[in-house]
Amino acid sequence: MMEKTAALLERVFKPVSRAASAVGAGILFVMVILLGTNIILRYLIRKPIKGTIELEEFMLVVLVFLGLADAAYEKRHIQIDLVISRIRSPVREVINSLTLLLEIGLCLILVWQAAIYALDQAKFGARSFILNLPIFPFILVVALGGLLLAIALLSEFLRTLAEVARRRCWPGFWAGLGSILLLFGAIAWSDPSPEAKTLWAFGILILFLALGMRAYAVMLLVGFLGTGLIQGMRAGFHHMGTSPYMSVAEYNLCVVAFFILMGYVVSVAGINRDLYYTADKWLGHFPGGLAIATVGGSAAFGAVCGDSLATSAVMATAALPEMRRYRYDMRLATGTLAAAGTLGSLIPPSISMIIYGLITDQSVSRLFVAGILPGLLCTGLFMAIIYVQARRNPRLAPPGPKTSFLEKLKSVRASWAMIVLFALVIGGIYFGIFTATEAGAMGACGGMIIGLFQKKLTRKNLFAALRETSQTVSMLLMIIVGAVVLGYFIAASKTPFILSDFAAHLSANRYVTLIFIYLVYAFLGCVMNIVPAMIITLPIFYPIIVGLGFDPIWFGIIVVLLILMGVITPPIGMNVFVIKGIAKDVPIETIFKGVLPFVVAQAICILILTLFPKIVLFLPDLMK
Repeated sequence: MMEKTAALLERVFKPVSRAASAVGAGILFVMVILLGTNIILRYLIRKPIKGTIELEEFMLVVLVFLGLADAAYEKRHIQIDLVISRIRSPVREVINSLTLLLEIGLCLILVWQAAIYALDQAKFGARSFILNLPIFPFILVVALGGLLLAIALLSEFLRTLAEVARRRCWPGFWAGLGSILLLFGAIAWSDPSPEAKTLWAFGILILFLALGMRAYAVMLLVGFLGTGLIQGMRAGFHHMGTSPYMSVAEYNLCVVAFFILMGYVVSVAGINRDLYYTADKWLGHFPGGLAIATVGGSAAFGAVCGDSLATSAVMATAALPEMRRYRYDMRLATGTLAAAGTLGSLIPPSISMIIYGLITDQSVSRLFVAGILPGLLCTGLFMAIIYVQARRNPRLAPPGPKTSFLEKLKSVRASWAMIVLFALVIGGIYFGIFTATEAGAMGACGGMIIGLFQKKLTRKNLFAALRETSQTVSMLLMIIVGAVVLGYFIAASKTPFILSDFAAHLSANRYVTLIFIYLVYAFLGCVMNIVPAMIITLPIFYPIIVGLGFDPIWFGIIVVLLILMGVITPPIGMNVFVIKGIAKDVPIETIFKGVLPFVVAQAICILILTLFPKIVLFLPDLMK
């Protein structure tokens, strides 16, 4: 019965969710064109389009919340399966059903409170400042998106519950549900101090993340309950209703959507293959040349992608067959691919830097420019590691065929699109022509124009790129919604002040505190995606770093590097599992052995940047 109900829900509402996501994808296209047109009009006739920022904010709300359910059906929402993946059935099904039940409850609370918030705004006649548009319809979109997401989760819950029933695990289900209720009740009834409530809350956060609950839901859960315990449940319900709209209707967040779209457009247009071809012609004849070319291609692709996991996946599909053909040792080949993927989050434009800038209120443009020299340094260290290994043992990475200088020059023509896009985006930011958000829109427009000019971008793969972007942006910004709700609790608990005071008394030497923070971020990179890791910790560690006198732009680059070191470090290493999914015949232990030299290279890079912070700050200090 439960499976039939789940199938019925999916049959009815999955097409609805896909249609909603398609609407969001179309709106994303309009957002890019609108902002690009606004920039052109501003410079040509000095008459920008009135209310562009407000329109972009409203459209971003629609884009994000209409894409939530589709992202859930496609399993795009981030889960940390550190523990749950190692638990055998039927216990895993029981845990999954309980976490899904909690997620459905949180979504329904969000829908209920967002609807109340929309009605309140309609009652008071709230309108936008410039275009005088009513706000309540866009808040209702939040409620609609939350409802579609709840239905998507409900169908998954019913399927999981049917498996629980089939295996006759009802006693375990009820025992688990009772344990969760007892846990929450014990925290509420014991009335602990704010400090103890904070410890309880972070314990729950770590527990449910480890049990596979989606990252945004864990943050919503802890933020909602924690705020309710400290400030009263009315405050918790209020934040659940207002935060989704208020935290997403931010113009600066549009930069996330634009750069992700640029990366997807470049990928579907095949520009990544052109990059690898050029890098191979220039570097392939060296010892370990194909692996060195892979690092160079990954660095170049990172300049338009902005995400480490995506860079690993895209470059692996292009480079791994070639390295197999030249009989590369799979330990070196797969280790190179996993490590080189991290350059996607280090070399600007970087989604991680955008998230850091938004959380800490630092200039995203300065962060982008600050990442250029560290990105080149890390790229050079990776290439040096490969060269040394191949020089010592040529059988690990036989050199490819030599090419003439004329062939090298001809290969550069294949990468002209990448060069143009990088110059447009980073050059526009560096010389003060664009803001980071505008540069993202221009980069996405430029990618589409180049793809159409090369006849590599069809209507079909353009829509695929828009839909993929819609799902990814919905997933990322829903995590930010969860982080905002969690942030209210963190502020109410006074945790940042407590930890800042602790750090101030930890040691007379501020570098002892810095090393402690380094270790925390390196560990977090091992067990979770870079975005939630930053969102959870930065409200705590950022005030400490600033209080100790460290430059916040420099620290942003260091944080990205530290977490990227974690994503290739045993025992978890997210990038390693991405490569394992592509190189299915290569044992996971082989890939982990292959990345260890690159972990050393990243540690050296962090040490250099810590000793010589001017490497990070030199270019930002020259910016207009």
